[in-house]
Amino acid sequence: MSKPSATQVEKAKRLLTSEGAPWSSSEECAAAAWRVYEKLNARLAPLLGLAGVQALFVRSAKLAQAEFPTLAEIASPEGLTRLGPCLQALAPTLAAEAAATLFGTFLELMTTFIGERLTILVLRSAWPEIEETAPRETREISETSETRETKK
Repeated sequence: MSKPSATQVEKAKRLLTSEGAPWSSSEECAAAAWRVYEKLNARLAPLLGLAGVQALFVRSAKLAQAEFPTLAEIASPEGLTRLGPCLQALAPTLAAEAAATLFGTFLELMTTFIGERLTILVLRSAWPEIEETAPRETREISETSETRETKK
């Protein structure tokens, strides 16, 4: 994987926006990016462990640095602490695009690692309001569950 899909980047932008990224301030973008990371970490740590989430984030930063070289600052296990300063050092629009690419890459890797269905469930547990087209398998399971409930 060299770049995240446009769908994953768009999804990352929605997550950042839901956490208050105004796209006009690098500081607010950095704060929103940190909140997105914290929510993802809280939901994924039980599945992957803290080290697993951190490794996924570091790998995301390494891949995203091809497009945004400044992300090299956070492409190490200690780099997470530099997420805020790294984004704050950029112009607001560039910070927003870098954050969206970073988290789009994270979502792309996460989907590859745990699957689309589980990724959507994790995202919805952190952001219930997120609009997402459920994959066919998830819709079928939901429809089957609803059918059982109405028969009771």
